[in-house]
Amino acid sequence: MRELPALDAAYRAGALSPVQANEIASVAAADPAAERELVDVEPSDVGHQGAARARARAHLAATEGVPGLRERCRRVKAAATPDGAARHEAIRRTRSLRHWTDPDGVFRLDGRLLPEDGAELLAGLEPLRARIFVEARAAGRREPYEAYLADALVAMARDARTGSDATRPVPRASIHVRVDHTAFRRGHVEAGETCEILGIGPIPVASARALVADAVISAIVCDGVDVKSVAHLGRTIPARVRTALVARDPVCVVPGCHTRTGLEIDHIVPFAEGGATCLANLCRLCRWHHYLKTHQGCRLTGGPGDWRWESHESHGHGPPRDIGDEVGPAP
Repeated sequence: MRELPALDAAYRAGALSPVQANEIASVAAADPAAERELVDVEPSDVGHQGAARARARAHLAATEGVPGLRERCRRVKAAATPDGAARHEAIRRTRSLRHWTDPDGVFRLDGRLLPEDGAELLAGLEPLRARIFVEARAAGRREPYEAYLADALVAMARDARTGSDATRPVPRASIHVRVDHTAFRRGHVEAGETCEILGIGPIPVASARALVADAVISAIVCDGVDVKSVAHLGRTIPARVRTALVARDPVCVVPGCHTRTGLEIDHIVPFAEGGATCLANLCRLCRWHHYLKTHQGCRLTGGPGDWRWESHESHGHGPPRDIGDEVGPAP
């Protein structure tokens, strides 16, 4: 707080809660200029006589609530690091899912995910949560939203163990992306442009394009603050095409990769560039190779029986491993 005088003045004046102050401090650490943007308070407002002024001038940050402030902080932090690809890669490299049992015997989870993965996780959980909610109401039970969401996560794991989604006729997720049309076509955002999953945060345009492959995406096309149109950028892959694709590509198609589980469908010619959603323009890739193709400039050419993978030398043929990692047989 000593390094953020404007924030310190507003907090001491009682204009901001500890949670709000913490959100603003985290952004100001990355972009010092953001302090004045988020809390319009001058350092001279410190002190007894300046308390009223500090309280009034911190009105915007204080009245928009914690959710609104967090969303604004995410946008400011993203703008402070214009290299969206580097920011995205930094998140990917630190992704994790930790679990432990606390002293009360409660199983706990803590995860760090890419924004698009988090959005997909929540979208996948929502239908299960809604079903559990209806069942609970019918039985006369009333529990918090978070309790039903926890039940939905367990239900998802059970469904994954007992069923197959190879021929499902519904999309993987329904995701709403707010994006400037010119940025989507160009492939990256420039100053003043936006590409973000609503309620989650900014994502690279490449991620938005990749989501088109196997999700229904509603792109809210904007010009400044005005919403100009809503366009559905993707569509569900027909069940018959999905079935044929699973039969044709039982493993990741990248030569030398034999991964069979968790494969993702990829448009060889991206959908955003006019690629058709047909068997000839689709293939199945493991998550790692799909990431390299989408975000690291790798290319897949050829076709069934003659796939060719063009990779930067530093990428290798699989995810980097630390010394000491166990390398078992391919799944």
